[in-house]
Amino acid sequence: MGRLLKMGMYLALIFMLSFVTACADKSSGVTPQQKEKNNDVVTDPMAKYDPPIEVTTVRAVSNIVFDKGETIDDNAVYDAYEKDLGIKIKNKWVSDKYSEKLKLSIASNDIPDFMKVSASELNQLYEADMIMDLTEIFDKYATKATKEWFHLDGGRQLLTATFDDKLMAIPATDNPYNSSSYLWIRKDWLEKLNLSAPKTMDDVFNIIDEFSANNPGGKGKTYSFAINKDFLNSGAYDLQGFFNGYHAYPGSWVKGPDGELMYGTIAPEMKSAIQKLQEMYKEGLIDPEFAVKDADTVNELVVSDQIGMAYGAFWLSIWPLQSAAIQNDKLAQDWQSYPIVSTDDQPAKSGTDNGVGAYFVISKNAKNPEAVMKIINKWIEVQTNLTDENKVYMFGKSGIDKSSLLWKINPTVFFAQDENLAAGKLLPKAIEAKDPSVIGSNPEMISRYKRVEKYLEGDLNMWNEWAISKPGGSFAIMDQYNEENRFQVDEFYGTLTPTMISKKGILDEKANEFYTKVIMNKASIDDFDKFVKEWKKLGGEQMTKEVNDWYKSKKK
Repeated sequence: MGRLLKMGMYLALIFMLSFVTACADKSSGVTPQQKEKNNDVVTDPMAKYDPPIEVTTVRAVSNIVFDKGETIDDNAVYDAYEKDLGIKIKNKWVSDKYSEKLKLSIASNDIPDFMKVSASELNQLYEADMIMDLTEIFDKYATKATKEWFHLDGGRQLLTATFDDKLMAIPATDNPYNSSSYLWIRKDWLEKLNLSAPKTMDDVFNIIDEFSANNPGGKGKTYSFAINKDFLNSGAYDLQGFFNGYHAYPGSWVKGPDGELMYGTIAPEMKSAIQKLQEMYKEGLIDPEFAVKDADTVNELVVSDQIGMAYGAFWLSIWPLQSAAIQNDKLAQDWQSYPIVSTDDQPAKSGTDNGVGAYFVISKNAKNPEAVMKIINKWIEVQTNLTDENKVYMFGKSGIDKSSLLWKINPTVFFAQDENLAAGKLLPKAIEAKDPSVIGSNPEMISRYKRVEKYLEGDLNMWNEWAISKPGGSFAIMDQYNEENRFQVDEFYGTLTPTMISKKGILDEKANEFYTKVIMNKASIDDFDKFVKEWKKLGGEQMTKEVNDWYKSKKK
């Protein structure tokens, strides 16, 4: 009996220890399903915390029409994270002046468990040793689908967040080709003057001359392009596509004839393009006040029928063209996107950036850093496999796409590195066939298809989506660029170099200032070489050296 009693006590002790261990594992996100093999824990990346844990963040909120009774602090999306993952998300603060408030939080070392930051803020936080090395957390807790998501580009975007071989942030992924440029033209003006779509830059100049001479808008002076003061590379009413037509790529690092990387803003090809703009300015074809106008102000000329051509991103129809196209509840201007064209017999390639505009970092003091990875996993899961059970993350408690942008409630948002390429191939086919099954279950494409349906049913507020997703729209052209190998990718995708952090803003400002003066005939194009020398002396030469040191290290 004594032996049996001891055995029973021993088994009871084992059971109690197993129970305590299981509870401890569940509270840290490690479930009983996880196994130990050779001392290595096999982790379930989506294990639910029980009891729930709390993680903090900070938020900027815009363009969200919340479901009735909900706020950014209390909503169905946050509830879903707690229900599915056992993670309570708490906003330390919410501000419409996010950047300013974030700077104060960083300066006072009062940051949440995780937050969204810019590239320069990422560098600052890394130097201050305030954020966590995520290398192991990503390796251990990212699902297979998440790892595939972040490696569609071969890991280029992850490298922009990698310092000394340590992953210090998760890049807010996006399609790098979203920064590509398109030529938007008043199609109704082309038809009115019996003009064809441009195939060459000479065709563009001919259209400009015809628009100017015939004044199809009938409301005063007609200018060539819609140009804003930040014309080098802003996405809206810039001249990126124009420069690309001369094989110049401002803002990008391109491989020069010697095999080294050079900054496209000071490339020799810029000289010819700027000289042509100066000639157009002298002829009165460029708004004499462009140098002091932002995109919204320039749009006033567009709205008033004084401009019929513009370079810009695929989304130009959303902003600012929507307000020009739809006036008084009617289609007042019929804008159509076209591929950019070349000044010679070589195809024009559209310059693109690396596709990362922000990063998510985790505080070094976060108690459950793996929880952030689980939140990211959930977003990726929803994007790659939208179901009735998880559509709350996209559409709120009603589960209906009301075009209310409720997906913005999610504290971490990522877009696929190739998503709009697929949209450019599939959406036009689906729209033409009136068959949404063509696009599958992708939630973003489904939402776009529904907006096009609304436009075709008479909702003119959806014109901007029609211009993007229709057959021949900007997405279709993006796909065409890809098929024809017409993207000029930025060759630099490392973390910001020291000189970039301290001098790049000044260098870009100097370039914009010089080119503006040349266009306005206040400086001679013959001063180009002098400007380049000054640019290099101000820090450009050192920045170029740092970039090429990085480039050489990547080739080894």
